[in-house]
Amino acid sequence: MCCILAVVLLGCAKPIPENKLDYVGSWASADNRVNLVISADGRLEYSNNQPQKSSTLSVPIKSFEGNNFQAGVGPFSTEFTVSQPPKKDEQGNWFMVVDDYLLAKRAK
Repeated sequence: MCCILAVVLLGCAKPIPENKLDYVGSWASADNRVNLVISADGRLEYSNNQPQKSSTLSVPIKSFEGNNFQAGVGPFSTEFTVSQPPKKDEQGNWFMVVDDYLLAKRAK
C-alpha cells in the first residue's frame, strides 16, 4: 500500500512553468533554519527548524498564483507567500523572501 501511495504522490508533480524557472534551485536562510528545494519537475522539499516549532514537507507544487505557490497533495496543501520573487543582485547572488524569510540560492 505504501509503495502505491508513493508512486501516486510522485506522479502528481507538474514541471515548473517557464516563467517561474528562477524559483528552481536550493534556497536557505542565513542561519540555515529554513531550507527550500524546488526542482524543475515540480517537487518541493521544505524544512523550517525554529526553536519552538519545526516543520518538514516533501510534496509536489500544485500551482503558482502570482508570486505565491501552493504545494501539497489532494485537499492537503500549504500556500507559500512570496513577498519578493527571485532576484539576482549585482554580485550574481539570488535572493527571495518566502513566508517572511530571506532565502539565498545556494551555488550548484
